[in-house]
Amino acid sequence: MDHRRIGRLFLGIRAAFWVGAAVSLLWSPIRDAAARPPFHAWFGLGDSLFNTFAQWDSQWFLHIVRHGYDSKQATAFFPLYPLVVRGVSEVLRSDVAAALVVSLAAGTVAIVILHRLARPLLGAAVATDSVLLLALHPVAFVFTAAYSDGLFLALAAGSFLAATRRQSLLAGVLGGLACATRLVGLALVPTLAVLLWSRGRRGVLALAPLVLLPVAVGAYALYLDHHLGDAWAFVNAQGVYWQRHVHAAGPFSGLWLAVRDGYQGASELVQHLPRAPSPPGKNDQWSSWNVIQLLLLGAAGWLSWVAYVRLGLAYFVYSVATLLVVLTSPADVVPLVSLPRFLIGDFPLFFALAAVCAGRPRLRSTLLIGFAAIGGAAAVGFAHHVWIA
Repeated sequence: MDHRRIGRLFLGIRAAFWVGAAVSLLWSPIRDAAARPPFHAWFGLGDSLFNTFAQWDSQWFLHIVRHGYDSKQATAFFPLYPLVVRGVSEVLRSDVAAALVVSLAAGTVAIVILHRLARPLLGAAVATDSVLLLALHPVAFVFTAAYSDGLFLALAAGSFLAATRRQSLLAGVLGGLACATRLVGLALVPTLAVLLWSRGRRGVLALAPLVLLPVAVGAYALYLDHHLGDAWAFVNAQGVYWQRHVHAAGPFSGLWLAVRDGYQGASELVQHLPRAPSPPGKNDQWSSWNVIQLLLLGAAGWLSWVAYVRLGLAYFVYSVATLLVVLTSPADVVPLVSLPRFLIGDFPLFFALAAVCAGRPRLRSTLLIGFAAIGGAAAVGFAHHVWIA
């Protein structure tokens, strides 16, 4: 399958989920007025369609698009995505429509780049399965929401592709832009170093553009210092407003908390889950999240090893570095909160998963159908203001 068909396939899949979730809102509207997105896209039908996924963090991104960084709480969301959306909104005359267009376009570009990366390594069929799994990921509704995941994935994958072609300056520029989109972009630093390193003076010069990645984060910190008087507001906001903290042992603390709370969650569900007709309580919900996300972390760790075996050291380094960044700032109640969404940016996992499915048609079909079914339910739930990721 050529790259254009891959792009069209991705657009078709995400459009189908988007329209399906929008129809579900017409069938069963949100009753709580405070939970209904307030954004506008030209006329009534446009409002309904483009507001489908304008929930949770979308509202923060769109607030920044309109008002800039007018509070320290907003600084947790890095600036490149809101800047791009602001520019596109000047043309479309709607910030929510611009946000969706940017996310969907960036997601399509990311899928095409990832297919180009995977095809020489895994063959055409497995490369197609890799991007198909990503397109059907249960949290892939972020590609049609005001979220920065699509833009980040396009820039990270583009940086990776440039590095594989020894285009060090382009890799550094795209990597720096990825870091200006999300802090987890720093996982690209050791990855690009592995891809670009060679002995001698030329090898050292090839690594020089990688300084652009931490420079991008530093530039954001300098802006915040000038604008709000707190260079590390984007770190401090995580602890103050989202209960994410960096512990003394770094990612090892995050891993320990994830294992501890996952074990406790499983124990509580087995012992205390109420019998019908009593509904599960909030603690039961948190317990289920901790169990599921610990299982996801375990699967991600295993697939990282598969990526090393099947794809090489650079893919393994990127995957592990991404997981370490995520584990560095666990949340208080649910340490791995949002892990399913963070894994979207860890694209070697999808390459590895597709490689595992190669020659196993039943496993492949089960995963694709399961992803699609869970993804449909998650999209509808998110559109109805249910916290998903």
